[in-house]
Amino acid sequence: MTIKWVVLVTLLFMIFLEGVVCFGNCPAECSCGLDDRGRLQTICNKGNMRKFPERQIDTDVEVIRITGRGNTFTIGSLFTSFTKLEILQITDSNVPAIGQHSFWGVQSLRMIDLARNNITTITDDNFRGQDGLHELDLSGNKIHRMASGVFFHLKDLRRLNLADNSIEELVSRTFYMLSKLKYLDLSGNSLNDLPPDVFKDITELRELKCRRCNLKKINPQVYNLLQHLSVLDLGDNELKYLEKDEFHDLRRLKQIRIDGNQLSVVIDNLFVRQKNLELLDLSRNRLAKVTNGAFNNLTNLTHLDLSYNKLVRLVNVSVEPLKSLQHLNISGNMQMDLIDIKYTFQSLQDLRSLFVAEMGPLPMELLVPFRQLKALNLSGNHLDNALLLILKPVDSLELLDLSRNQLNGVNAAIASKLRRIKDVILTKNPLICDVCHLGSLISVMPSVEWPTIPECFLPESLRGASVMDINVNALDGCMEFFHDEGHDAASTSHNFLERSLLIGNLNVLAFVCGLIFVMFAAIILISFVYYSRHRARYYTHEEKRGEAGEKSLDILTIKGNEISFKFPMDDRVCTIDELVPPSPPPPPRCKPPITKE
Repeated sequence: MTIKWVVLVTLLFMIFLEGVVCFGNCPAECSCGLDDRGRLQTICNKGNMRKFPERQIDTDVEVIRITGRGNTFTIGSLFTSFTKLEILQITDSNVPAIGQHSFWGVQSLRMIDLARNNITTITDDNFRGQDGLHELDLSGNKIHRMASGVFFHLKDLRRLNLADNSIEELVSRTFYMLSKLKYLDLSGNSLNDLPPDVFKDITELRELKCRRCNLKKINPQVYNLLQHLSVLDLGDNELKYLEKDEFHDLRRLKQIRIDGNQLSVVIDNLFVRQKNLELLDLSRNRLAKVTNGAFNNLTNLTHLDLSYNKLVRLVNVSVEPLKSLQHLNISGNMQMDLIDIKYTFQSLQDLRSLFVAEMGPLPMELLVPFRQLKALNLSGNHLDNALLLILKPVDSLELLDLSRNQLNGVNAAIASKLRRIKDVILTKNPLICDVCHLGSLISVMPSVEWPTIPECFLPESLRGASVMDINVNALDGCMEFFHDEGHDAASTSHNFLERSLLIGNLNVLAFVCGLIFVMFAAIILISFVYYSRHRARYYTHEEKRGEAGEKSLDILTIKGNEISFKFPMDDRVCTIDELVPPSPPPPPRCKPPITKE
């Protein structure tokens, strides 16, 4: 027993000494201690550091983490004295450059994180002496170009993150000597193209991410060089079509993300060589059709995301090969026939999660095949109290999202079912907190531990109040339900907010169009009046120069039974024939033109 106490005291004393060493050499603006792996660590996250206090930090420190707004120091050779340093993290610190030979002599470094700074250029001298570095993060900087072989000192590098920079071109042999690289992230750079020569030195790559790179097509030789890829992420690009043999060489793929592109169809046998594929994300494209053989040979696929496309149907033949599918997301395909898809669901009875959000009216028997379902998303589907009976077939749920619907109450049977679910989301519903509508749910709330607690919408005296804080005995009896577009169900629904915004925009547009129409009508009317008056003045010479009064427009002459009408001599407009009389000239019937001698 005594020996155990001696050992325990010794261990405590050693820990105390380590703490004294660490905390005894710690800058005032930083904190020091041990990380989760027992390594000496210094954290400086207060910001506004103009100079790094390297002389106040113990030279045996193994982890240094610096972050915070307002930091303005440069790296230089600040860290060369920390010979045991394994992790260096300087993020969000306005670092303008890495510097020449900045880490020379620190051979223990395994990870350098310089994300989200102002670095514009990197050179091979920046990493000289770092043959043992495993991970380098330069994401979120302003790097615009990299020379060939810029990383050739990092022969043991495994992970490289260059995402969210300003790189527009990858030159040949950019990744020279990085033969051990397994992870590469190029996302958020306007590359437009991936030249095959760039990847000749990193053929052992396992994970390639190139999201938001303005890619319209991938050269097949890239895939031929990267045959060991297990994860390929090409999301948010401009791919419009995938060839039948697009992924012919990528037989080891386990995850493919092609979400956020412009694909309109998934053709037969597109993934026939990806038998090991586990995750396929085709969401946010323009898919109008999934052919019958689109998923042939995907017997190991567990996650399929087809959400927010233009699919009208998903036929049973298409999903039959998906024997291992557990997670399906078809949300946002508002034109899909859900009456028809219930037959397709018969082939997917082993699903563990189903996302059917923003799909419109749901058939009452939609969930009958899914007895083992664990997660269900029904948000944004205009569900009312009666339609909650759709939940009757599913008894094993652990997550249920009912947000953004038209629910104002929950009956006793549904409340009992919800109580057994670990996480229920009821936000953005017009819940009426009275005995009739929500009394049953409020009664069971003390026994639930939902991360998100619903709030009352009506009556107004309880609006915004957490259902967890309400005493069911203090509730009103039965509040008469009324429809108020300004404050009721629709006002808390995401879909209604969009409709309201649309209606509001249409009203404004109608008002503007009406105003423009009135202005055009006024302009036309004014123009018409002006033109009419102008013509009258032209033919009657109302604006006679040098005359003060008006003259009669007509003269009647009566001789016997003959009545004749003629214009006054001064006002009648003569023709050219009358102005040039024949010989002998007849008596003039109008004034001849006045000529000067």
